[in-house]
Parts: sequence; structure tokens; C-alpha cells
Amino acid sequence: MERMKTYKEFLDESSLARIKSKSDKGGIAVMSASRGDKSAKQNRAKGKQLDKDIRGRFGRGATKVTGSYMEKDKKTGEEKKVKEKSHVIDRGKMGKRKFKKAVKKLGKKYGQDSVLTQTKKTATLSATRKGGLGKSKGINVGRFKPQG
Repeated sequence: MERMKTYKEFLDESSLARIKSKSDKGGIAVMSASRGDKSAKQNRAKGKQLDKDIRGRFGRGATKVTGSYMEKDKKTGEEKKVKEKSHVIDRGKMGKRKFKKAVKKLGKKYGQDSVLTQTKKTATLSATRKGGLGKSKGINVGRFKPQG
């Protein structure tokens, strides 16, 4: 007998389909306001403010997803994986350059190392602060391929 999907699994699948659709149409960006050195309460507050900024700048809300990022500790230099709430923003009718510039500006405002932008062809991880990606200003990360 086949197992029934939970409500969360259904929502996760519909969010992924929605993100894939937006990606195919013109492009998306993924960013977060979270930092590993901040408390959960501070990160939630920054996430809510990012939501408001996204609505104000792009005219619509983002799709929320859970992700992770390797952050380097400022004191010890050790890298650690930080779990965070991320926001997926679609480009809509905005031009590619203008979209990427707006997303990088938000990434800089929220103290992020980098933001991920994806157009129909490729995805790029772009540094939003000096040293965010080491010596690189951007890293090509390939095409969007959701896992089945």
C-alpha cells in the first residue's frame, strides 16, 4: 500500500515546482538574511525585514526555503555549516542586469558573503562583500537541476 504524503511534503514539492517554473521563465535569485554568529531571534527579525525589502523592491514576495551555507568563523577561521531560512526571488519582468544588481545590493545590506542568481542558462554565486568568496568575485555553479 502506498504511503500518503504529509502536508509538509506536499508543500515542499509544490514550492519546488513553483521555483523550477520561475527558473525556466527567466531566472531566480536565492539569498538569506541569517548569519551564524547571530541568535535565532535576531535572524528571524532580519528575515522578516528582508521579506519587506523584497516586497518593496520586486513588488511580490519570495518563496521561502531552508538551506545551508559554509561560514568562516571570524575569530578561529574555522568553517562551519550554518542552516538558514533562504528566500527565492523571481526576476519577473525586470532586466537581468538590474535584477542581479538589486539582489547583490540586498545581500550587501544584510551582511551576506554571497547571493545566488540564476538565469535561463547558468547560475552564479556572486560575492556581496570583500572576501565573501575568497579572492573570487563570482563562481559559476551550473544549471538548476532539482532532485527527483
